[in-house]
Amino acid sequence: MIRLIVDRLSDGHKDIFLKFDSAPTEVKIIDSYYLSDFLEITDTELESVDFKKMKEFEYREIIFEENPILIYVAKKLIDFWIERIKEIKKGETRFIPFDLSDEYIGGLLLEKNKLGFIIKQVYTTKIQGCEGLRKSNLDDLILERDINFDFEKAEDRFISEDALFAGLEWSKDRLTC
Repeated sequence: MIRLIVDRLSDGHKDIFLKFDSAPTEVKIIDSYYLSDFLEITDTELESVDFKKMKEFEYREIIFEENPILIYVAKKLIDFWIERIKEIKKGETRFIPFDLSDEYIGGLLLEKNKLGFIIKQVYTTKIQGCEGLRKSNLDDLILERDINFDFEKAEDRFISEDALFAGLEWSKDRLTC
């Protein structure tokens, strides 16, 4: 499974965990700073969302308020991934972004086969999260700049289609605001 978890105690940076449950288990910590811009979430869209259901929670006798905008953005990211993954046909490869940095972008390169997906963790310094990267121009930039992703990890992972979507749906179900 691959799951996305929001750090409810973060300061707005390094606040999303991407957890790989398949061996070897791993957690990637990423920053949500550029995600709302990447996902093309407008102020008008945010104003139309009912964030009045903010929850408070206690941690070591300190009361925190959840960040409902971050939770909303995380759900939108998962929706984007699901939509993008469903478009992959057997034998095709697609980049699924999650780490948008000032210096690079990173993500998963998913190749669909008859049993599920082969997953590689990849990145490129030829595109940065701070340069106006949007979901609508991602594929164009990859083609335009002739991106050959660098591999972050030498080993590939394999995940069945059912397990991949189950992990993403699990993540969405637990993100509440």
